[in-house]
Amino acid sequence: MMQFATPTLPQFPDLTSPNAATVKLSSLGESLSIAVPDSAEIAANWDVYPILGADTQTPDWTGQEAPTGRWDDTRDEAVKLTGIELKVPKTELHKYRNQTIELRYKFADESSLEPCSEPLLLHIED
Repeated sequence: MMQFATPTLPQFPDLTSPNAATVKLSSLGESLSIAVPDSAEIAANWDVYPILGADTQTPDWTGQEAPTGRWDDTRDEAVKLTGIELKVPKTELHKYRNQTIELRYKFADESSLEPCSEPLLLHIED
């Protein structure tokens, strides 16, 4: 089974733990940015999206999908993108105020495999 690295939070570069973060809603704009760490395991023909919740099969919240690659006509193949960022709206995070929630990114592809990342534990504060 493929293991994908924990998502990172570009807005909070000084995290003391790689697996946990405290997010202050008062310091967020419209949304929380999630960076998908680049990996050789990510295929160029997948989509990736953020999820909240402990159950990866039926998450509490599912975010908007982003492609992991783009078609290159000159090479006649999909080219993998790097530096992919996803968004979690502040309104969604507000529902978990004073709680801890698991944040992951999950992949969708043409097979029924839907691998996802290791969780980042988000503690949501005002």
